[in-house]
Amino acid sequence: MNTLLFILPVAGGSGGAHSVMQEAEAMRALGVNALIATNTDNAPKLRKAYRDLPLISSHVHAYAGAEGLGALLKELNPDVSIATTNQSVHTLADAIKLAGLKNVRTAYYIQDYEPLFYDKSSSDWLTAYTSFGLISGMVHFAKTRWLQETVEANHRVKVSKVEPSIDHKIYFPQLAARATAKPSLIIVAMLRPGTPRRAPRRTVRLMNRIAHEFGSKVSCITFGCEPEELRQHSLRLTGVRHIGVLTRAEVGEVFQEADLFLDLSDFQAFGRTAIEAMSCGTVSVVPAHGGAYEFAVDGRNAFVVDVRSDEAIFAAVSQFVSMNDLERREMMLAGIEAGFRYNQDTAALSEIRLLLTGAA
Repeated sequence: MNTLLFILPVAGGSGGAHSVMQEAEAMRALGVNALIATNTDNAPKLRKAYRDLPLISSHVHAYAGAEGLGALLKELNPDVSIATTNQSVHTLADAIKLAGLKNVRTAYYIQDYEPLFYDKSSSDWLTAYTSFGLISGMVHFAKTRWLQETVEANHRVKVSKVEPSIDHKIYFPQLAARATAKPSLIIVAMLRPGTPRRAPRRTVRLMNRIAHEFGSKVSCITFGCEPEELRQHSLRLTGVRHIGVLTRAEVGEVFQEADLFLDLSDFQAFGRTAIEAMSCGTVSVVPAHGGAYEFAVDGRNAFVVDVRSDEAIFAAVSQFVSMNDLERREMMLAGIEAGFRYNQDTAALSEIRLLLTGAA
């Protein structure tokens, strides 16, 4: 049986972790021996976060540092070892050297353009920037053309395109429930105060304004962090209900009832949460910069906005609120259609084809 080892040193909960875990789950269902390697501190958290993916959460292996990863590579002997973050590329390179391994096949599943996460003068930026092409012969691949083109333009390495995935066991519409009239439109946003590129201050500012200006016409909800984290970052919601940290299943349930989702991030490599929302029947507002254009068509199934302008964002929300039921339903159905283009099996198969046959 072919073995693919994904090196995923995170606790879970991010779009990138969702991608890797649900696609590895699909690979196992297809008969490929997909495995996960994560650092010791994150192993129990990752298993818990994805306990609803039993085929892969039971195959999470822990390692301590590069030396531990090297020992794990010797033990598991994968056909391909796949880094999934910039730091894991460096750890993989060190592990191969420390373990004295030869002819190791490696890949980098690029989840985001991580040099944009950091100040250009920082050591974190340098680590992210030098991760591309660090290991000779490494296969680079990504799920959006924006990532593909950005990395190729900045680093002169070939990046293959694979398919994105949506877990439709969780993200699916409840059309019968939506046929029932509601007293107000439900507008939802995710808050990640510790992640500046997710624009938490912009999101709070706009959600407060929407709640104030539309009053009883809307019900505004946020999720994604503990209330204490909002206080720590001096973020105050007014007229907005915050429901904290949610599991994947709970996010799906929120989207099955919501009407509009706001992703006001500075940029999105893909925009997973927005397309998950659309798959549930929630129209999304997405940033114009990044990879969301792969699924978002402005005015048809989503609103694509320049998030640097509060007025552009508010205009999109105002347009949605002013629509009649038929117009909103047409956008909703177009969004569901866009979401249903993506599934785990197709994504997993595109990666298997690339990694095990070399066909991009």
